[in-house]
Amino acid sequence: MLQSITTRLGASAVVLVCAYAIFAGSWRERFGAFIYLTAYVVILGFGLGSPHYPPVYMLMADALCLPGFFIASWQSPHPWPRWAIVGQLISVAVDIITIVGLFNRWLFLTLAMAASYGVLLSLMIGTVAYRARRRAQRQSAQ
Repeated sequence: MLQSITTRLGASAVVLVCAYAIFAGSWRERFGAFIYLTAYVVILGFGLGSPHYPPVYMLMADALCLPGFFIASWQSPHPWPRWAIVGQLISVAVDIITIVGLFNRWLFLTLAMAASYGVLLSLMIGTVAYRARRRAQRQSAQ
């Protein structure tokens, strides 16, 4: 699963953004990073050990992430969890459409990666915004 340079760069982006969110974010960013990283590891594990068509196990991982992002967005004043929910919904829809047989494998992989990078980008934006708010609060307190 991590044979090419592209997949290694993608994996390093996932690990770096999730590590930044875990160490620098609030509980929402930490929770979102934990969910995203867990789903990524599950997808990698199934990809290495399962001969099944990718949308089946990716649908399971994406469907399990969706309630987690709903929990993170519950009564949240921050918009990033809602963006993550939209990305996860797109990812689940792409998985279902591919299982039904309307998309071919390459279109599935392209759309699934675009949706997952959208979720990752929303997590990073949320963490950066949280750090900026904290820095502004500290400077106004001095």
